[in-house]
Amino acid sequence: MNERRFALGVQLIVAHSDPIEVAEGYSRIAEAAVNVLADAAVAEFEERHGRVPGSELLILGLGRLGGEALTFASDLDLVYLFSGTHEAESDGAKPLRATDYFNRLAPRVTAALSVPTAAGALYQVDTRLRPSGSDGLLAISVESFERYQREQAWTWEHMALLRARPVFGSGEARASLQRVIEETLRRPRDADRITADAARMRREMMVHKPPAGPFDIKRGPGGLIDLEFAVHTLQLRHGIGLDPHLEVPIAALTEAGLLPEGIDPALRLLTRMLVMFRLVSPQSQVPPEATRPLVAKACGLPDWEALLAAHDAARETIRALWASVSS
Repeated sequence: MNERRFALGVQLIVAHSDPIEVAEGYSRIAEAAVNVLADAAVAEFEERHGRVPGSELLILGLGRLGGEALTFASDLDLVYLFSGTHEAESDGAKPLRATDYFNRLAPRVTAALSVPTAAGALYQVDTRLRPSGSDGLLAISVESFERYQREQAWTWEHMALLRARPVFGSGEARASLQRVIEETLRRPRDADRITADAARMRREMMVHKPPAGPFDIKRGPGGLIDLEFAVHTLQLRHGIGLDPHLEVPIAALTEAGLLPEGIDPALRLLTRMLVMFRLVSPQSQVPPEATRPLVAKACGLPDWEALLAAHDAARETIRALWASVSS
């Protein structure tokens, strides 16, 4: 895993690949790791507890994993689900009810992805986006997930669901889960409430998670979080572009006249900068002078000064967008 991620980093350093393509590569590696390690965890667990008839483990990737836009340092935002009924029981030597079964199995997958080794941990896994957050069960049935999303979920949870993508499970189970997500997101909504909730959440985030440095590409006015909030608010208000890859809703919303021209280039520039800065300046500070031409070239600009100007213009475009959407 580390060798493959290192190879992608080398492609950035030698300017062999577009940072956006490398972000997609990081995502493919992560998804492969989830599948290989989850398969191994399931196989080991079945040796003792058997299988739950009619049920299987499903894993939902959210955030940058869902959108296939990981950086070198990205966490994995995961939600564990299971198909079938929670009342079923496994058929092994030590049988378990379905809820207990999958809530014992899911931590094993997390441990496989994040356990410290001599080569370090593969990933930091974040499961706080599951229904009811840290207070909820680690794994719930798809039926319970659907009911929660329909009856109890907050606006921010549906915004998070806009970046959701099934990353583990059989093809049939993934497709069924995808239908649940799409039906949830296509429900009629109160546009004013969506806007007010999003604006309040963004203000709270600015207070509790301020920018880490002058080149925190995600946080702060006009950063990627402002862009995501603006796009997600419009997606929920209008039911347009319901796809976890951010460039897809941007294109759909632009075509519908709900976004101005220039948002997609801003997304691509800041995404390239984010991927590069995770390598050359992980703390979001001004990068070492020797790396600045490399960053500029990777972002398609002739020099550092041109990159700064493009960066400032992109953030101003996004800042104005979020101000118009949230007002």
